[in-house]
Amino acid sequence: MTDQELRVGIIGVGLMGADHAERLAHRTSGARLVAVSDPDTARAGGLAGRFDGVRAVSDPLALVGDDEVDAVLIASPGFVHEEQVLACLEAGKAVLCEKPLTMDGASSLRLVRAEREGGRALVQLGFMRRFDPEYARLKALLDSGRLGRLLLLHNIHRNKDVPDSFRSEMIVRDSLVHEVDVSRFLFGEEIADVTVYSPTPTSAAAEGVIDPQVSVFRMASGAVVTNEVFVRNQVGYEVRCEAVCERGSAIAGRPWGDL
Repeated sequence: MTDQELRVGIIGVGLMGADHAERLAHRTSGARLVAVSDPDTARAGGLAGRFDGVRAVSDPLALVGDDEVDAVLIASPGFVHEEQVLACLEAGKAVLCEKPLTMDGASSLRLVRAEREGGRALVQLGFMRRFDPEYARLKALLDSGRLGRLLLLHNIHRNKDVPDSFRSEMIVRDSLVHEVDVSRFLFGEEIADVTVYSPTPTSAAAEGVIDPQVSVFRMASGAVVTNEVFVRNQVGYEVRCEAVCERGSAIAGRPWGDL
């Protein structure tokens, strides 16, 4: 590793992993993609072959332990995250893990404790909105007090399409989870309870999948958050958030106007 370059390996090269590979290879300064791993070795080999100097490693834990890998991006299915993140912690390597961290609270807590016991903050979860310039500006506006207290939050989260393998529970675990993070970020407090409603599903939904879904969060202070998640709207990707305060409102995710 040089002072200028971070050598990154990717575990899981499906839709998200392949997108991360393209981003690391072509659009991320200070980092270089060096290795990929996936149970589908042909897919991993095909992806590696698209980039100079990238190797396909059959064993994901071998990728973590590879001396030529400085940091790891995990885009594998959630049920293997605990083992893979723990391996990164044991190897002392920074890891960006796509959500969910794990499949249940107990295993996620084990990883949090393992990181804390190691004495270094090495794990980052794939929540990006709090780093988006518009959301950061919205947070700064709310924290300034110019609009008074934040009372309501309305979140919209739409995708054009997802694979048929993207089931109802994944809409909560892989998509709505972003609104969970945004709500905690903007309010600066925890969610007290969650209610999920199931509207009539779109005819474009896979058999048995409930899409769209509407949920309501009640925050610890009593404030309310509404969320629409629609993963097969057949139009395009759309994410926005309206914060309703005592003396006005502000929207992130619209292409016009300033906060």
